[in-house]
Amino acid sequence: MKHLSILRHAKAQTFEESPTDFERSLTQRGVKDAHHIGQILADIEPAVDWVVSSPAQRTRETAAAVVGVLGFTRGVVWQDGIYEGSADGLLNVLAQVPPEMGHVLLIGHNPGVEELVSGLTAGSPTRLGISMLPAGLAHLTLEIFGWNKIRWGCGTLHALLHPKRVRAK
Repeated sequence: MKHLSILRHAKAQTFEESPTDFERSLTQRGVKDAHHIGQILADIEPAVDWVVSSPAQRTRETAAAVVGVLGFTRGVVWQDGIYEGSADGLLNVLAQVPPEMGHVLLIGHNPGVEELVSGLTAGSPTRLGISMLPAGLAHLTLEIFGWNKIRWGCGTLHALLHPKRVRAK
């Protein structure tokens, strides 16, 4: 069995505030939410042992905040295919994860991450209509023994979280 956490990047600047979509940075709220999600991930067992992310600025900043909280020292794997990646493309990225990794964190963008969660849990990338808000985190277990065996419908969703809903008042 493998564990997969799927994180949508935290709240980013508007399109008008950045030269390109790829260069959009996190807002102050986004930075706080990314740290909060990192704290939540730190409590999930087993610990994250592989992080793969889109190289866009907002996902880089989200990843930096999360791995900082986790104390993750292995380094993030930047995959161009995650930026604007379809659910099928994200599934292919996950199929390349080294087989010994037990808990992968994928950091990406909508609609790909929503469709990935739906596809892994329902067998079809568009069936469930799951909503992943900025800094939304889905945690799944996958009934596979090697990442190269990942397929639609192999997952069970254990948590779908958003910082606003779990933030201490």
